[in-house]
Amino acid sequence: MRLASPAALTAALVVLVPAGAHGQFTQYTQPGGSSVGDAGVSQGQLDQAIDQAHWQLGPVRMQPWIGLRNLAWNANPTGASEAENPEGDISATAGAGLQAYLPTGPAVVWSAHALPEYVWFADDETRRRLNGRYGAGVFGFFNRLTLQGTVTRTEALEILSAEAPEQANARRDAVAVGGEVELGFSTSVFAGASTARVENQLNPEERETGPPLHLLDRDEERLRAGVRYHPRERWSFAVGMEWTETDLASEERDLSSSGEAPTVEVTYRGSKFSLSTQAAFYTLEPEGDSVFPETETTTYGAELAVEGNRLSPVLYGRRALSLAISEGYSHFETEVVGLRTGVRVGYRTRLEVFAETGQSDFTVLEPEVPGREDDVFSFGGRFGLRLGPSLNLEVGGYRTEFDSNLPGEDRTVTVFSTGLNLSFGIEEGIGWP
Repeated sequence: MRLASPAALTAALVVLVPAGAHGQFTQYTQPGGSSVGDAGVSQGQLDQAIDQAHWQLGPVRMQPWIGLRNLAWNANPTGASEAENPEGDISATAGAGLQAYLPTGPAVVWSAHALPEYVWFADDETRRRLNGRYGAGVFGFFNRLTLQGTVTRTEALEILSAEAPEQANARRDAVAVGGEVELGFSTSVFAGASTARVENQLNPEERETGPPLHLLDRDEERLRAGVRYHPRERWSFAVGMEWTETDLASEERDLSSSGEAPTVEVTYRGSKFSLSTQAAFYTLEPEGDSVFPETETTTYGAELAVEGNRLSPVLYGRRALSLAISEGYSHFETEVVGLRTGVRVGYRTRLEVFAETGQSDFTVLEPEVPGREDDVFSFGGRFGLRLGPSLNLEVGGYRTEFDSNLPGEDRTVTVFSTGLNLSFGIEEGIGWP
């Protein structure tokens, strides 16, 4: 493919694209991870997914999926404080669906997935619900140009905020486009854009008795552009700028904000050693009549991993910014450091354990509001067993303890879960959320 001038292509990409469905705020990160963002879908991943697709209808390749994704017991599904004597409940998420791929020529692949799921609770019938993961995407891999665009809807049962770790259903609708142009001399320019709407699907009882999670309903927009340098095949360095805006939907309290951030990424992929780190240096300001205070902060995610024959340790850390729902606070920053270790027990079996510790610091809106700090400690693990080329079993659990300096705010999350996936050759389809 003969390219137009790099300057013209770069300008077009800045208008048309940026990847990533996340915005300024990360409300909850599953313990055991670093929050290092995904680099996107590669051509090799798509080629493998197409080759292994189980069904073929003309040029369309299809991959079925059936799964009991999460049969779990949660000791505190409503996220209540220890003083409220929370009761546990059993939940399960099961579904079936289809992923489809349509190559149109040697460089372009279209993708779509529809994965409806039913969420069941043993005791709390009001929380039973039909969720699902749906979406479509297009991926172009040309001579010096890569383009990707996706539209997704994700409805899932998850913990929506570390401040009130209640399991609740939420919907996220997102559109993301991104691209990268190789300029030569191991240098490329990238750009991307995304917009997303987050809505908590709370039932009337949850709205009356639970934490005010509806305050987190929001629209997020993100635009980014930068330069990437590959001095060698294993190394990658990137610098750029990011512009974000978060518009809160609730009229009870407006915490809308916008900001910009210089960004830095460093990646190394070796045969036995790897390093991934991303950082954004945010300057945030209130939007309109928002009470969100002017804020300068740094968010990051980092992983340092060693791949051994049987033992594979990973040292990780992260700092994330989250919106607060407690009255008198605007947001909080959570910084965590942890160690995760994978142990290969056999050809089909893998064990993983982790422990992490950190602290959440809250920002007050008024001088008379007491300062708040929550110490966070998590540990857990999971056991994975490949029962066959199409069947995978996973059993795991974790416990998180929040120790606050304010009385009545201590809380714990204890979860044991198991999952069974029948995916006919691919554990998870490429492009699934």
